[in-house]
Amino acid sequence: MTQKANAGRLSWLLPVLAILLVAMLSFSAAARSVGKRFFDSLRLPAPARVNVGISVAAGAYGNRSLQQLVSDMLAAKADITLDESDQPVPSVEAASRMAGFVPQLARSRTDLPKLLVLGAHAMSMNVDRDRLRTILDEAGRSAVPVPPAVDGARVGMQDARAVHAQYGNCPVPDNSLQGQITGPPPASTDNSDCVVLVEGPSVAISAPADLPLETLVEVGLELSGMNPQQTRDFLQTFDWKSTLGLAMPRFIRSYALVEVNGARGMLLGTAGRRGPTYDLIWAKNGMFFSLTGYGNSADAVSIANSVQ
Repeated sequence: MTQKANAGRLSWLLPVLAILLVAMLSFSAAARSVGKRFFDSLRLPAPARVNVGISVAAGAYGNRSLQQLVSDMLAAKADITLDESDQPVPSVEAASRMAGFVPQLARSRTDLPKLLVLGAHAMSMNVDRDRLRTILDEAGRSAVPVPPAVDGARVGMQDARAVHAQYGNCPVPDNSLQGQITGPPPASTDNSDCVVLVEGPSVAISAPADLPLETLVEVGLELSGMNPQQTRDFLQTFDWKSTLGLAMPRFIRSYALVEVNGARGMLLGTAGRRGPTYDLIWAKNGMFFSLTGYGNSADAVSIANSVQ
């Protein structure tokens, strides 16, 4: 009787043990996967084809800038060599003196903007070739060469000062812990006149010539939420260096290639329940521009064309 009872217990216990063993092995393998750790930390659906191990910090769209993403692909740790704070300024003249260039403004807006000079930032890191190789493989770029000579090579990136001009009634950023977790508050009809123009010089880079930085920007764009076709169009529209300082929207509902003041640009329609409804990006004469709005995206190009 006891033997039969023991056999009965084993009949259901063994499958359970087998399932637990498989689960433990699967978890162990996943823990070793750089890509799995990354997307577990995001707790968001993974962008198509990209599965790599990069830390993520909340930005304007809940994304890091392309520059920060590229830095994370190159090395686990970067040395911050310059970290200026942002400074509000009372006038265009004051912004010009502090930023080192004369900012252009949206002339179609009759209201005065709130001006902020964004501080300069610089970082440097030593390339971790094994990390870089793993990330490229996980991202489906196994054919991209990473020469042994780049291992340990020093890479430097520097953002110059930029100017942030805010028009209209814009949401107040929530700097609380809960706000950092859940993102910006939902936009309301009161924010429909909010437009933010950011402009500044391209990021300066010092790096070995055979480091595949453009490919890393491509991976970074997909991590930011672009699908492969959007990424290709983006890189055909812009010199990748001119947009390294941008943080891209995570969820892109639509996009269109446009012309702004004789320069090519891309109008991104975002999922507007939280945050802005569109972002128009263009670059001209070594400067990048980003026009972010909470209103109708149909107005974006006309507002951008008035920037001078």
